[in-house]
Amino acid sequence: MNKERAAFDQLMSLLDQVMNRMGTAHSPANDFGTGVPLYRAEIHTIQSIGQNPGINMTELARLMNVTKGAISQTVNKLERKELVRKTRIGTDNREVVLLLTDLGWNGYHNHEKYHAQTYNIVRQYFGDKFKSKLKTHTTVMNELNEIMDLMEKQSKNA
Repeated sequence: MNKERAAFDQLMSLLDQVMNRMGTAHSPANDFGTGVPLYRAEIHTIQSIGQNPGINMTELARLMNVTKGAISQTVNKLERKELVRKTRIGTDNREVVLLLTDLGWNGYHNHEKYHAQTYNIVRQYFGDKFKSKLKTHTTVMNELNEIMDLMEKQSKNA
């Protein structure tokens, strides 16, 4: 194996480690103060609804870049956990908008605190180089997303 391929394999191994650790950080063991286990998709759905109170399912699916079916399943779970409330609006009551319950807002605020703590740790770690490191890491993440798009497209064509 050549050095370039070995370096690439090492990078992929590091990326896998980071992804596993990120998954653990958002494991269902974390309830964000709600008293019920929350999966990563669930807390981020709560976050999106909290940032966009009254959003409908179609807009939420588009915002989160998932299918309407996937968002519907997640919202239904959150409704059963009493974190999200569906409200019908309009003259014919056909449109459903989403709102957080008090318990949902509690999870939202605790998740925001988690992100603030993460920001402070990263800011302190990089110190004076924070802005340039943030720019570099953002570029790398965007490139990884583009590579994932290419890989998904290729696997669909295979």
